[in-house]
Amino acid sequence: MVLEQAPDFSVFVEIKHDSSLGVQQLERYWTQLQLRPSQKKQLVLLARSKHSMRETKLAGHKYHLICWYQLAACLSELEFADTVCEYLVGEFLEFLSEKEMSMVKVESEYTRGVPALRNLANMIGIALAEAFPETHVRRTAGWNWIGYYFSGKSWVGLWYDDPLTVLVEKESPADPKPSRRLNLEEERFFSLKAGEQLELLIGFIANSANELEIDLNIEPTDEPDES
Repeated sequence: MVLEQAPDFSVFVEIKHDSSLGVQQLERYWTQLQLRPSQKKQLVLLARSKHSMRETKLAGHKYHLICWYQLAACLSELEFADTVCEYLVGEFLEFLSEKEMSMVKVESEYTRGVPALRNLANMIGIALAEAFPETHVRRTAGWNWIGYYFSGKSWVGLWYDDPLTVLVEKESPADPKPSRRLNLEEERFFSLKAGEQLELLIGFIANSANELEIDLNIEPTDEPDES
């Protein structure tokens, strides 16, 4: 992208999302920029992170690196009198968030949230063992999930992007896989006593396995899809 107001300034902006810089891409842009007659010249690289600096040998003082999360932070602090501008910026910020190109502040709830998540994961494991005491289960955790395998690739647990839903998923080549969901908020899970919470999970897991016709005599195996 070229921003220019001759003869005052010329700005070249190279925009990167998931792709890397081409061979000597910034070097070539910098050379072309020097041919402009403008008084002020600036080469800008807009990228995901500062790791992009490793992809070029152009000296750091010859270009300016801006990260998407920095742009998102700047836009989120602006106040708009015009509702159209406010809407457009809001939609753009939501897009950046969905693409994991913005940063969300970590609040102090983190210190209670992580232990609470582990407690819920442990309770799900106990509920699974109580529902099917003779079935072998295996704990699993990844970048996006935490839970337990049972009966081949059947799985029960939580996806981090949907922490209010406990999911039982049946091993199946179908996409999406047959599943049952328990919404913790709708079931007023957090207002129940510990024993009542466990009983709710046991019932949900047992009923889900029955409805999905899961064969409990298969050894647990692979990891779930991340799609």
